[in-house]
Amino acid sequence: MTEMKIFAGICGFTTVVKAEDQGGYQAMIHIESECPNWRKVNGVLEGQKINVMTELFKDKKTGTLNSQVLDVSLKTIPHVSCPVISGVLKTLEVGVGLALPKDATLTFKE
Repeated sequence: MTEMKIFAGICGFTTVVKAEDQGGYQAMIHIESECPNWRKVNGVLEGQKINVMTELFKDKKTGTLNSQVLDVSLKTIPHVSCPVISGVLKTLEVGVGLALPKDATLTFKE
């Protein structure tokens, strides 16, 4: 199980994303959040096997991205620059072994 804790910024909400490897680049996801919108996303995605290769890479033949996570998130989250979107995808990527766990940061310079 891979787990990431995300503090989203000015909204003050914290979200915990968990990805459980199901083999063959498939994962199950669980999102716990103080944000009511991310709780809605969890309600749609939890319990579904997610093909992480489809989530992260465009179709080679058509050039289209068929990301279920992005589709649900963009329909549900009113703030498209929410860093939780990237955190969910990164948790899935690490969860199935496509990347190593390494913290990332966004830092504003004054």
